[in-house]
Amino acid sequence: MFNSRHFAARMYRYKGVVLVVFALCATSFYLGRYMHDKDTASHNGPGPKLEKSLGDSPALPVGHADKPLDASLVMDQVRSRGRPKPLTSRPAASHFVSALNKTWMTWTDIDSPGVYRACVPRPKDSVSMSEVVTGGLVEKSSTMTITHCLSSCISLGFTYAALSHGTECYCSDVKGESPLLKYMESALCDLPCPGEPRYHCGGREYMSLYRTSVPDPRCSRIELKPAGSLPLIALASYPRSGNTWTRQLIERGTGLLTGSVHWKHEKDMAISSKIFPGGNVDYQSKQTICVKSHLSDPAHIKTFEGAVLLIRNPYSALVAEIFRRQMLDQEKSADETVKYFDSQEWRRFAENQAQSWRNMAVRWITNSRRIHVAHYENLQENTYEELARIVRFLDVSVQKQRILCAIQEYPSSKATGVALGNHGRKTRVYLTKNPFPTDVRALVDENIKQVNATLIEHKLTPLPRDYSVEVF
Repeated sequence: MFNSRHFAARMYRYKGVVLVVFALCATSFYLGRYMHDKDTASHNGPGPKLEKSLGDSPALPVGHADKPLDASLVMDQVRSRGRPKPLTSRPAASHFVSALNKTWMTWTDIDSPGVYRACVPRPKDSVSMSEVVTGGLVEKSSTMTITHCLSSCISLGFTYAALSHGTECYCSDVKGESPLLKYMESALCDLPCPGEPRYHCGGREYMSLYRTSVPDPRCSRIELKPAGSLPLIALASYPRSGNTWTRQLIERGTGLLTGSVHWKHEKDMAISSKIFPGGNVDYQSKQTICVKSHLSDPAHIKTFEGAVLLIRNPYSALVAEIFRRQMLDQEKSADETVKYFDSQEWRRFAENQAQSWRNMAVRWITNSRRIHVAHYENLQENTYEELARIVRFLDVSVQKQRILCAIQEYPSSKATGVALGNHGRKTRVYLTKNPFPTDVRALVDENIKQVNATLIEHKLTPLPRDYSVEVF
């Protein structure tokens, strides 16, 4: 049977001269933007998620210097410039280190043409290659760049672009549980792109995989329902507990937009206009499948007909929240923020916010008419099963391909592992020591025990067993 896209892919190879010119122009564009802003590169925090949209960071590894505490730089697109980060970029301060291998080009613009996924195994033979990489080899060029390969695959309508051997560009679509999405460490893709040697275009046995901007038809259609047609259900969490990522999963998994109780504040932000358009409407209009809330007032809770309560280890959430407040709200540098953890102000914050974390959980559990508890760590570990449970609670039928599409569009850090560092964050900072003093840890642990006892009392899923500072 004639396959128009495969034919187009073959014909596309003969447009080399035009494409090289396009690639050089695109590369020049990105390089120009980078050079224009390079003096602020180390100051800029992470942009939107590389999967992408905005989201929350995963569990933080805490411990010794050889097993550092992930400090969760959570800047959420505020300082995004849409420029690539060079291979040689390193933080200036000596007491924190970058968490990512700078071996790929990343885009942090919401309207970017593609986003990095990971380094993936290259199929061993031609038969496996044709089965896994559905579009096949599109071009082999001595001037290959990431931008060029992405543009080629986008023009052919493919959802993924893969670079290998430094010079090869492949295009593919994904259906079901594809072996193409077996994420490996990015350092394995170690061959420079000949057209832009600062970045890597796969390896000899691996491929650098990018998600293009082409919509995946399995879960790309997401709608806003007419006013009054849906129950008012909250997606409640303490800040930095994965609410944004979970909203992304829910929208793709149900085909329905989510809202926010903070809509008046967020409606003019890029997160609403580009990422969560459901956040532009009054959440009480009952047009969205669920509504983000970081509030814990009992009167507020009782306005909802039900709630999905998202709980994250407080040791992770508190550190992540400090980085958000310091670097986003107060525009402090990474170096200044790391030093903050030695202050008395940090101690007071940790003590107060540990109680706020407890109140958020206990009040929603005890005041909700009906509730489903989702633990962030479980959602990271078993995304398909946990998302399916949330979708069922929201009274939406579970469609396997839609759920698979959702978790492929927004993979967890457990899936991507070291490939993306902290759930796709462009820039990460790691603390080199545990920032929680012993007496503060005792207070946090006591709050953890109270939340767990409340969960058990209400016959809800208990906290994961590793809710302690040692697990990091």
